[in-house]
Amino acid sequence: MIVRAWTPRAWPFRPHRAAPRFRPGSWPRYWPRSCRAARACLAGLLLLGGPAAAQTAALEPEALALLKGAGAALAGARTMSFTATALHDVPNAEGQSILYTVQSRVSLRRPDRLRVETTGDGPPSEFVSDGRTMTLYRPRARTVATAPAPASLEAVLKAEAAVAGQSLAFADMLLAQTEGTFTQGLTRAFVVGRSTLVGGVETAIVAFAAPDAQGQIWIGAQDRLPRQLWVTETAAPGRPRSGVSFGEWRLDAPLDDSAFTAADAAGAAPVPFTQPDL
Repeated sequence: MIVRAWTPRAWPFRPHRAAPRFRPGSWPRYWPRSCRAARACLAGLLLLGGPAAAQTAALEPEALALLKGAGAALAGARTMSFTATALHDVPNAEGQSILYTVQSRVSLRRPDRLRVETTGDGPPSEFVSDGRTMTLYRPRARTVATAPAPASLEAVLKAEAAVAGQSLAFADMLLAQTEGTFTQGLTRAFVVGRSTLVGGVETAIVAFAAPDAQGQIWIGAQDRLPRQLWVTETAAPGRPRSGVSFGEWRLDAPLDDSAFTAADAAGAAPVPFTQPDL
């Protein structure tokens, strides 16, 4: 499901346990690095597995249908834009929970155009890939780093996570390429109920679990789009939790080439792409 944070094990995000700062997440599947469990869960969340999974009593057909519908809605979009506001609750070396908040404005045009503008508990950044070149601009430091763009969107996202210093809580949303992008690896999935308090729309709430993670996702009842996601890494020390709220969804709206340029970076000091802060 989405929880794969990218692999079927889900999100490679993981802030440093001993210090309040973000670090690049392990790949594939983004979220706190510590969220590997989440990736398995969420990746499973949107990835309906084989027929055996559907026959398992712990995997309710209604819940799997909702997850499958969310994957299909995202996979069918040629372009998409949305905001993702992530809250990461990660214990530090002393065991105290430290909360980090990051908001990203994301635009994607398949197969290879991506723009991510990030603000939050850390320096703001603007990452752009136009299919040929990746650019990371740091407005506060007025630095710009560029590098050739890899061929796959997954590789582009991995590079962004590495140089930006934090994982992407929304990576699975961008990589959904089939209707089954959110259910692989799940051991349990069931419908909790409905809500009208998330995202300003009616949502169906699905709870899920994988061997090392568990969580809930809120899916729009009408548009089938993810509105909120929470994942707990049950196998990690301190059981870190991460949540992300999605809003301002626009699918298949026109996005021309100008949306994927780093115009604000003109005049910024060039720095190596691997060390964008220097």
